[in-house]
Amino acid sequence: MGFVGFAFDARDHHAGIVQLQDASELTARRALLSAENERLERVVKEHLGPKLASLHRKLRVPAFPFEADADVVAEFARLVIQPDGADAESFFFRKRDEGMGMAALLETLLAPTARQLGESWFQDECDFVDVTLGVTRLRAMLETCVRVSGGPGAPGRNALLISAPKERHFFGVEIVSAFLVSSGWDTTLSLGRSAADSARIAETQWFSVLGVTVSEESDLDGAARVIEAIRRRSANRSIAVMVGGSALRGRPELVARIGADAMAEDGPGALLLANRFYFGQAVAA
Repeated sequence: MGFVGFAFDARDHHAGIVQLQDASELTARRALLSAENERLERVVKEHLGPKLASLHRKLRVPAFPFEADADVVAEFARLVIQPDGADAESFFFRKRDEGMGMAALLETLLAPTARQLGESWFQDECDFVDVTLGVTRLRAMLETCVRVSGGPGAPGRNALLISAPKERHFFGVEIVSAFLVSSGWDTTLSLGRSAADSARIAETQWFSVLGVTVSEESDLDGAARVIEAIRRRSANRSIAVMVGGSALRGRPELVARIGADAMAEDGPGALLLANRFYFGQAVAA
């Protein structure tokens, strides 16, 4: 009996051996790769993971520990838009004399009152003139806090505070500036300006910290562009970037997305971060 249509070829035999050898080598490589992956996974879990978690905790600061009293804020908001601002000033200084420190005045009275005015405007409970008048008076009280508590600036503690290019809410940045100035920082504000304008400031002056506020999620890409432009042109090649604002609150994953280093929930948190960055740069120098 013959094998019709079949012819033995040594080359086919050799190819089969090579294929078997290749398969064996592939299996061995897969085993080595699997072992290497397991080793890397252990390294990440045991070493890198805890370090990243620790870094994340260091670069997130807690919010101000005291909450605003809604009734107090509502009454103060009503007073600051009255034709005569005397009652609002008396209310403010009375709270100060009752023992409210600068941090509490800023974070539990001035800042929430500014937000209340904005909400009242959106709900047609007051008009633009009322809001403008109220915020102007809040700024005057804010400047009073800074004049009373501010001291001479410390060498190297210079911060550039900016808004996202389309930002229209600036009072929060001014609150942050007040906290920094009260602790010996020099601050430069660039609000409502283009990315190129802010980058030009960072190029001609030395700043250890850049602070960026973003209130609207639609401004996140704009904030990323301005941060990238400032990092590229900054006189301080190691400038640290902290961000804040309602678009970022409670969403720390956005910090890296827009190219920042850390996020602060409020003025005291921004001051804490700025000091950490300042001392970190001093140690590295």
